[in-house]
Amino acid sequence: MNANAIRSNVRAGAEESLIEDVPAFVISSGLGSLPAGRYSLLIGTEPDKGEQAASDSKRAMPACETCGNVYDKSFEVLMQGRKHVFDSFECAIEALAPRCEHCHCRIIGHGVENQGTLYCCAHCAKQSGVNRLRDRN
Repeated sequence: MNANAIRSNVRAGAEESLIEDVPAFVISSGLGSLPAGRYSLLIGTEPDKGEQAASDSKRAMPACETCGNVYDKSFEVLMQGRKHVFDSFECAIEALAPRCEHCHCRIIGHGVENQGTLYCCAHCAKQSGVNRLRDRN
């Protein structure tokens, strides 16, 4: 499933759309390394102003767990059985992406790993004394 497939699964005009069975690599492209598996995304949209009174009785979109913003297009990421709510991929990356052991940047790509320690690249691993790792081609 790619981003276009996700967009096509979001119902136009719906208050929220649940996209199930999303492979980890689709989400990982925006969030960094995720454990292998399948995830669910819940994407919310704001109803038309004419529907506002009806929607007031429905649940409000929750606040982003990173910045606290309440956004009409927030989404949920289910990771290892725990639900996370974000208003942007930027906030999701900040909360979920691992940090490089050497330079402490967020790992939003493949990264490299040695005995459970994560690095953003082979250079950082080498700077930490791990010489046998190579970046993926």
